[in-house]
This record gives sequence, C-alpha cells and structure tokens, in this order.
Amino acid sequence: MNAARIATLTGGRLTGNPDAEILRGRADSRLCRPGDLYIALQGERTDGNLFVLPAWESGADVALADEGKKIPSPPAGKALVSVSKPLEALQELARQRRLEFPELQVIGITGSNGKTTTKEILAAILVDWKKDSVLVTEGNYNSDIGLALTLLNLRPGHDIAVLEMGMNRIDEMALLADLAKPQIAIITNIGSAHIGMLGSREALAAEKRKIFIGSGEDSVAVIEKGSKWSSFLLDGYPGKVRYFGEWGKNGWDSYKNLGADGFLLVRNGLEVTFRIPGEHNLLNAMAAVEAASVLGVPESSIVKGLETIKPLSGRSEVINGAVKVIQDSYNANPESLNAALKLFSSVKTNGRRVLILGELLELGNETNNLLRLAGRAAAEENPDSIFLFGKSLGSLKKAAADAGYKGLLKQYVDIKELQNALSEYLRAGDLVLLKGSRGSALERLNKTIGEVSSG
Repeated sequence: MNAARIATLTGGRLTGNPDAEILRGRADSRLCRPGDLYIALQGERTDGNLFVLPAWESGADVALADEGKKIPSPPAGKALVSVSKPLEALQELARQRRLEFPELQVIGITGSNGKTTTKEILAAILVDWKKDSVLVTEGNYNSDIGLALTLLNLRPGHDIAVLEMGMNRIDEMALLADLAKPQIAIITNIGSAHIGMLGSREALAAEKRKIFIGSGEDSVAVIEKGSKWSSFLLDGYPGKVRYFGEWGKNGWDSYKNLGADGFLLVRNGLEVTFRIPGEHNLLNAMAAVEAASVLGVPESSIVKGLETIKPLSGRSEVINGAVKVIQDSYNANPESLNAALKLFSSVKTNGRRVLILGELLELGNETNNLLRLAGRAAAEENPDSIFLFGKSLGSLKKAAADAGYKGLLKQYVDIKELQNALSEYLRAGDLVLLKGSRGSALERLNKTIGEVSSG
C-alpha cells in the first residue's frame, strides 16, 4: 500500500511522495522504522500529532495526521496524509486491508479473562503447522486501535490470523468484528473485567457476543461447556458450535496437576506436558485446541504447541528463587483472583504462603460488593499473611477480617513502605502470590523479593 492509495481510501490530502510504500502501521513514533505508516492519534496524555517529525526521523515513510494540526512538510521521499479523524482513517485502512484477503481464516478471541494466553497457545499450535503463514496479534493489541494496526500487518502468504479482541465500552466489539470478520470466534468466559464500564455482567455478555455480528452458517463459535452464559451468548447465532472444557471428549482423556510445573495431560492416549500452571489456563488450552481442530490442524502440531508454550510474563508466571513467586499481576478481577488463589493452593511449599494483592480496578458500581467477595476468598485460602496495596482495598481488608482471617493482614498505599515491610518480613522458602491490576504495577516488588537471601 502506498501513500496515494492511503489518501484515496481515507479521503485524505496527500503531501509529498505518492509512491512512498508502507508495510505496517505504528501509533508510537519511537517504534517507527522504514516501511512504517505512523498514525498520529490524540491520547489521554499526549497528542501524537506532535511526534510526526520524530516518526519520520525514526524511519516511517508515511504519516497519517490530523488536518487541523500544524504538521511539518514531509522530508524528501516521504509522505503526509492529512485527514479529519486519524483513528477512523486507520480503521478504514484496516477494514480495506482485511477485504483484500478473502480466503484468510480469522480466529477472533475475546472474553473477560484468558484472551492473551489462549491466543498464544493457539498461535504456538498453528505456527508449528503453518510456519510463517500465521498472523498473530502482538502483545495485547486488542482494541479498536491495536486490532486495526494488526490488520495492517497482513501480507500475501498469510493463510490464518489469530486476533485478540478486547473491549471496554459499548459497541467496541461490533466495530472489531466488522474489521476482523472472524469465521471462528472463541469466547473464553464472562466475568467482571471492565464491568465498571458497562454496568453489569449481562451488559458485558451482550457486548462480547457481538463478536458474532456478521457470522454466517459456516462460522464456528467456541464456548465453554457448562457456562451459564452459553445460551445467552448463542441466542440467534446461525453457525456451528464447538464446546471446550469437557473431559472424555474431543481427545481429552485426563490430566494430572503438577502445581507450579503445569500439567501432565493425556490426549488420545498419549502423555503431553503443558507447562502453564493453573486450571484456568488448562481451560484456555482446551479452547485453543478446539479452534485448531476446526481448522484441521494435525494432532502432532497440537501436541507440539501444547508442549512448547511457556507462561507469559506477568500471567501465571512462576519465578524461582530463595522466595518462589507466582506473578499474576497483569490484571485482576474477582474471577481471575479466584483462579490465581486456586493455583496458589496447588503449589507445594515448606515455607509460608504470602498473598500480595493489588487493586482490582474497573469494577464500577459493583466495586464494594466484589471486593468483599474477594476478601472472603482470600481469607478462605488462609495464607500466612496478606499484604494489600492500594487505597481502594479497605472493604476487602474488612471482609477478610470479618470472614475470620487470623493471619498478618496489612494495607499499604505507598510502594516504598510496602517494599520495606516485605524486606523485613520475607525469608527463604516462602511462597508469594503477586496479584493485582496493571495500575498497581506489582512487578515493582520483584527486586525486593529477589533480594531475600537463600542463606
């Protein structure tokens, strides 16, 4: 795609080299390199239009910017396309790029928890099968911006796209479905993540099922068997349905929980080692395998993918040291906390069990009620100590105490004070669970925990 075509598709005004070609899109000028289209977006903290020149200097060949802003003229050989709404222009480019690949098999993945892990497991399976012909969402580029940028990465030779699709507002999923047009759609679960943006689980489920908008009779929905939301999600859905989470079916014979080391699975009579711990991640693997099976992936690639995938950073990641850490601090809501606590209890230790819990954000009007549920769940796990980090966790602390928790229970709002307390408290042999929303950034405690001596 060149600058002239970008201007045509977006209705923009072209300045500079009409033949400047782009291979991918970027919304961060610091990441730009030759072959990039830089999209200047207005953010909450900064204005991307201020960084058009640095984007060109970093290598971007074309910039898509706001026509209402003062933008410098493009350097020799480069181009500027000026539009009224850069985000909508980006999305239109992504929509058109997707339409240029009518034979592309798209798997869309959404859900309150487990999207990224499911995506990475499925990608590991598909890449073993199809090598370089699989496009996969990078990181968690799953929003109306991230998904659009991902679609701009489509290349001739791509047969399959594995796209993570997240949402935190009404109708965002409808937009994502329109852009991606998935033929296979996985909904991992319906929980309370982003419930504060939508008001209720019913509203959240109603948004998640918009991933099926535009689906035909040949489409496939992958849904958890036994989920109380399955009938609601599938109401009016015209396609086929594949369920995950059933043992004794679809090749899933049995499993043995190995705690921090993951699982020993038996599939079709053969033992398979799956190294991501936590039974919630086992469900993610089963969802990924169902989608792979729809595509006709051979069992050899399914096994290879399951055996090669490793825990993602900050997601059920086990860090061994004098103090063993289960780092699950990428996000947090009551459902993911319960899953993390279940993993926590499955890991054997001769030392103390220490729960370090950050804030649970975006719960809206349900915040106090859900924090009380989380407090009771933490108390029922009965760790030796609970360290809370965040101003909003007072009701969680009270709920844990009211539930009869008798161990050490402390709340901090200053990260340095928490670091000092942990330095004094932790000792070799302890097991720590770090669980909190991204806003808490609990990974800042890793250095403190890692400095505990094994001596």
